[in-house]
Amino acid sequence: MSFRKVRLVYGGIALSLIISGCGSAEEEKADHGAASKPAAVHSTAALREHILKDSSITVLTPDQIGSLDSRILELARNEIYARHGYVFKRKDLKDYFSAKPWYQADPAYREQLNAVEKQNVALLRTYEAKYAAYQLDPAHADDVHLRHYTGDSSFKQKQVKVDLNGDGRDEAIELIPPLTELGAFELKVNDIRLEVASELLPYLDIVDLNIDDPYFEIALQMNSQMDFLRATYFYAYDGQNLKQIGELPDFSAHSSMFDGHGRVVSAEESKDFQTWFRDVVFQLDADHTLHEEQLDFYPMEPPTPLTIKEEITVQIRKGSTDGAVTLEPGEDVMFLGDDKLGHIMLQTSTGKEVWYTMGDEYVEHSRFFDGLILYD
Repeated sequence: MSFRKVRLVYGGIALSLIISGCGSAEEEKADHGAASKPAAVHSTAALREHILKDSSITVLTPDQIGSLDSRILELARNEIYARHGYVFKRKDLKDYFSAKPWYQADPAYREQLNAVEKQNVALLRTYEAKYAAYQLDPAHADDVHLRHYTGDSSFKQKQVKVDLNGDGRDEAIELIPPLTELGAFELKVNDIRLEVASELLPYLDIVDLNIDDPYFEIALQMNSQMDFLRATYFYAYDGQNLKQIGELPDFSAHSSMFDGHGRVVSAEESKDFQTWFRDVVFQLDADHTLHEEQLDFYPMEPPTPLTIKEEITVQIRKGSTDGAVTLEPGEDVMFLGDDKLGHIMLQTSTGKEVWYTMGDEYVEHSRFFDGLILYD
């Protein structure tokens, strides 16, 4: 059956995540997908000195790295080489480690590692591969913003020991399942306990939303059978206090959804015009809180092909009655997106971009357009 012609019944959600493969010390490039343009975050907080400060002298364990996102894993592996003065070729890694007060580039270094370091590099590579196989992918060809997890999430941990605030001391972090079927999970960091949400994916995600501040964040993802109810909750710990710093729609704890410089992409459902999911962007501010950025335009990718059923009037310029034109029944158009203010961009069969204004009153747009995506 055509996805566009039927109403979608929401089902359960599979699990997984995405990142690129691993080469030698620093050659691999992480795939950060939707978060494509780094955005500057101005913070007075000191830089984090180490990802895993003892990884050259202490053997790592799954409860230390099993829930780290791909960006943290990659930096942790390269940190082992950086301690010896490895000269990085990739600009992002060169910039990152050059900012560390302990890093001294040594062109003579030839990647020699001690036994503990070799073991830790191998373990980190193993978990990078697990993360790469656990992907957040588009669930439908007709709406790439609606994403589901695919793959095996069993490597993810419910308990981890990680330095969350960059002070060199690990926090004991635990996601405690509810006691009853309808109960809420608890998030525990050291001696602090918070009741969080129900229907959570049963593991912790430790993410680094901004690699230029000292903090790692905790992300918990709510998985509902109703896609529009899914959410991601981000938490930060400053050494004394644990606070929620953002509640974002949909799944956004995967590193493909943020750029490492404070910009996080998520997806929200819109029932304006047609039912569809559009990407929304959040920015981490100087107070370490996520706020949504209002964009001028939200694209439908790929555009939805539609056919006019009844005559409609559209405008050449958004919100202006000058240059209005009429679209006749039988004409083919493409739905390109909207501005969240009731202005719909269409593309005619001749390639001209026009605007359709929805108005203040609710209209059953399927009366005028055939081919709309309609979820139940």
